[in-house]
Amino acid sequence: MPITGGVGAHLEAGMPKAGRYHEGVPCWVVLTTPDTPRAQRFYGALFDWEFVPTGSAEAVATRYGAQVAAVEQVAAVEQDADTTRAAAWTTHLACADLRRTAALVRAADGRITREPYEVPDQGRAARAVDPLGAPFGLWQAGTIDGAGLVDEPGALAWNEHLSPDPDTARTFYRRLFGYTYDRPKAGHTLARAAGLPACSIGPTATAGTAAHWLAHFGTADADRAAERLRALGGTVLSGPEPTPYGRAALVRDDAGARFVLVAIPPRESAAAA
Repeated sequence: MPITGGVGAHLEAGMPKAGRYHEGVPCWVVLTTPDTPRAQRFYGALFDWEFVPTGSAEAVATRYGAQVAAVEQVAAVEQDADTTRAAAWTTHLACADLRRTAALVRAADGRITREPYEVPDQGRAARAVDPLGAPFGLWQAGTIDGAGLVDEPGALAWNEHLSPDPDTARTFYRRLFGYTYDRPKAGHTLARAAGLPACSIGPTATAGTAAHWLAHFGTADADRAAERLRALGGTVLSGPEPTPYGRAALVRDDAGARFVLVAIPPRESAAAA
């Protein structure tokens, strides 16, 4: 389940690192949470992440010195038009021209919820909501292309968009990024950017569940990681169970943010990069 979409991943000291991300490929994830110190304790213990402060209530998570995610604080409940959430992971998609992509979001019946802004010495970002109500981010690379470590335990491994109406989602993201799609299997479709795997789009498993992007993080052992997550105050919502991509579990952290733990043994992931 590569998130790199064929961007030229290579090995350095045995670890898979991402090169440049094709347009439309998930390249970064940000956790918004009411309590950033608490989140740092939780994910530091779960994934062995270390944190570099970037503001009074913001930090970048690193593993082996590479950036893997960001954590930022929000009010206990953040209200953004039709979306209400306390804690959540937001998937960011790579784009070559942020201004153009933001215009396409609006033209395709999505909304820009945070206008394009500069991240000094790194790139430009924006926040958006698609027509189904799923929040996502946009990232135009400057000196930083996105996550510097992928497809490894403790790093981002995959992203999927789930909604009650996958056809509308497929149409929207095709307009934004020119995705092509493989034939659906059980309603789920592999989306490709420049012909290479980027993400998947499919139906929500439970009726009434709001549309959302779901981040998957690699772990050497999904069962042990799920046990550790419980001990840290998180919740296992389903699994761990076999999937075509590895043993996986849908989980929630101690503040309520959902994500997936998926087994990616270190040697297997390094050999595949």
